[in-house]
Amino acid sequence: MSDKHVLADYQEMDISKARLFDKQIKEKFMTAIVSTAKQIIEDYGILEGVCVDVGCGTGVFAIELCRSSNLKIYGVEKEKAIYEVARTNIEKEGLGDRIIPMLGDAHDLPFENEFADLIISRGSYHCWKDKVLVFKEIYRILKRSGTGFVGGGFGRYTTQKELDRMTALRDSSLKDDSKAYSSPNEMEEIIRKAGISDFHIIYDRSGLWAELKK
Repeated sequence: MSDKHVLADYQEMDISKARLFDKQIKEKFMTAIVSTAKQIIEDYGILEGVCVDVGCGTGVFAIELCRSSNLKIYGVEKEKAIYEVARTNIEKEGLGDRIIPMLGDAHDLPFENEFADLIISRGSYHCWKDKVLVFKEIYRILKRSGTGFVGGGFGRYTTQKELDRMTALRDSSLKDDSKAYSSPNEMEEIIRKAGISDFHIIYDRSGLWAELKK
């Protein structure tokens, strides 16, 4: 699931639209945020160190992950208005010392090589113009023995009722945009083109994800 497809016309949005986008996510997709954060913590157990959230949106996922760990999280967001709402959300939660929002592009991540213990990207994958390049960037900044978790979905802890509700909302927002989502085979091909060999594709009720190792 790509949150930004929920409000697909919000390109170059102003601050009022960014706030509405944030409101929509919190009201309609928060169960997916909680579910996916729980899945990541349970599966990988990375509770300390540095995390990078690529395409962090308004920061709600980083905030949820922060509540369940001791990670220091850098949230990278390209859209300035959304970045400003993320800053506000983080400050309201009193997490400004642990979550650092940054204006930046996934295609040119503003970090040194082998920077992060954990890299997450939930929902932005489907919006990347050059997916191969972004995977190269993610792999570049991933530490050896680190983990990347990239893709989209609602997480495995959503109830069937919530899954059906959110799926219907997502599909309604996509309408006829048949190119919005990759298949597992397409994702695998993209990752191989990025020169990454140690990965696993997850395609189940939790969504479509790539688990990367280094």
